[in-house]
Order: sequence, then structure tokens, then C-alpha cells
Amino acid sequence: MLHIVNKRTDLVHFSLKTKFLPGVGGPADTAVAELRSCSWDNHSTLAKMPEGPLVDMTGSSNNVQPTLRRCDNPWKPNAQHGQSEVYRRMLGILNRVTQQSLGVFLEQARELPLSDPTHLPHIISLLLEKSQDEPMFAPIYARLCRDLAASAGIQQDLTAACEAHFMENYQQMLQYNVMFEGPITSQLIHEEILARKRFIGHIKFISELHKVGVVSGNQVAAMAETLIQHGDDRSLEGLCRLLSFSGLALSRSHEELVNQSCTYLENCLENGTLNPRLRFLTQDTLDLHANGWRPQGGDRIHPPLGRNVRG
Repeated sequence: MLHIVNKRTDLVHFSLKTKFLPGVGGPADTAVAELRSCSWDNHSTLAKMPEGPLVDMTGSSNNVQPTLRRCDNPWKPNAQHGQSEVYRRMLGILNRVTQQSLGVFLEQARELPLSDPTHLPHIISLLLEKSQDEPMFAPIYARLCRDLAASAGIQQDLTAACEAHFMENYQQMLQYNVMFEGPITSQLIHEEILARKRFIGHIKFISELHKVGVVSGNQVAAMAETLIQHGDDRSLEGLCRLLSFSGLALSRSHEELVNQSCTYLENCLENGTLNPRLRFLTQDTLDLHANGWRPQGGDRIHPPLGRNVRG
């Protein structure tokens, strides 16, 4: 049996146990004799190996230790809200909350001083960012905001922040209409897609807040009127998404506006100037309205009860 002791260069030193080799004078005996004749002293490559610094057992070295060079602008934790205890705990709640564990994390959120003016703007900003980046959890975030608005009294601040955030995202979307008139790059397309996804995610969150009673129907109706006024493709997509998310709840209080919006969609569809994606989206919205704002294929498939959708 051959045991490899060390291998640093081309030289390999073996420790042989000859009792496991057949001593019949064949190739195995020749290999054993050649390996036994090899030694570390007579190999020429060992004299060419570079020698490193001499280090004693205490860790000191004969060479001068290099000094670390520090940058002029080192990273520092954000002391405003990024590293505050309230912000971190709320972020942990939003990262772990599910439909089944909503009650548990709601009790933890109620213990936080959310109504404190020092933390309230940052907590609301966190809610808006998480909801627009994760629209699949918008119903859970909306229910959490409803209960927190009732217990902490932050409904007015939350609705005002939602309206301001909607206008901010919408103005950013309108800027891409001007940008796309010039040279179009892959970076510009990527940024526009991300901005459009965030805008649609925020519309989804506002629609869920409207369903649970945090945002009034007048605010949603004002957003729909704003989208109708501009008449560009991105506003048309936002209107279709808004109607598909909250068309049923909005038709109960603003049926005339819903009918006006659907008439506007029909006119845009008849003009024939829409690209295929917007044309299909507009037709799906009109079909949804004709079917009483219910999907034609039946109700949406929900995960079984007790399943943690966040894994």
C-alpha cells in the first residue's frame, strides 16, 4: 500500500509498506527500489525552492509588517433609520410575515412606537418600498397596515404617503416618454422595466388598501382620472392595472367613472395604434369588466391552508 506523505513539487515522497507488495521480482520490486533510492537531499529542485520569511513560534517575523491603508471615506452605518432598532424589527416582521402568521407578527408590530414622529416616516417608507417590490404579498401588507392604522393611528399619514408616492412614481414614468425619443440603450430599457414594475406594484398595494378600507374610493378615483388625462401608453397600462385590481370595489362607489374608463379603453382599442402587449392587456381588462370583474377561468387558485408561502 502506498501512502502519500507530501507533494509540493514534482518530487513525491512515499512511505512504503512492503508486506503488502508481492516480492516476485516483477515491476513492483523495481518500483520499490527506485522509490527507496529517492531522497530529499539529492534532488536538485529543492535547492531552487524560494525561502519565505523566518517566523518564530510567537508569530513575529524578521521582515517589517506591512501597514494597512485606510480609505478616506469608510463605510459607516446609517444612524437615521437603517440601523435603528425599530426599523430593523419592522423590517424583520415584513420579511417573515405570512397569511397564517399575521396575527403573531401583528402583536410584535404593535409593540413598536410607530406613531413616534422620529420613526413614522421611515416605517411608512419601508412599507411602501416592500409592497411595490413584492406585489405578491400586497394583500398581507394591506391587512397589516389596516390593523396598525387602527391601533397606532397612522391611517392619515399612510394615505398621504401613498398618494405622494403614486405621483412620484407616475412622474418618473412620464419622464421615460421623453427619454425614449432619443437614443435607446439597453441600460435605459432595463431601468424603464424596473420603474414600470415598481409603479404597478404600488398600484397593486393601493388597490389592496382600498379593499380593506384604509384608502378611500375617492383617492383611487382621483388616480384613475389622472391616468386618463395624459393618454400615453404607460398611463394606459396603469389604468388597466388599476381597474383589474380594484374595479369591483371602485364600481360600487364610482360606477360612472368605471364606465367612463372602460369607454376610454374601447376607444384606444379601436384606434389600432396600440402595440400587441397593450392591446391584449386592454382587451383582458374589458373582458374582466364584462364578466363582472371576475376572471373567466374561475377563481384564483390559493395555496392550501397552513402552508407558509415564504418557505
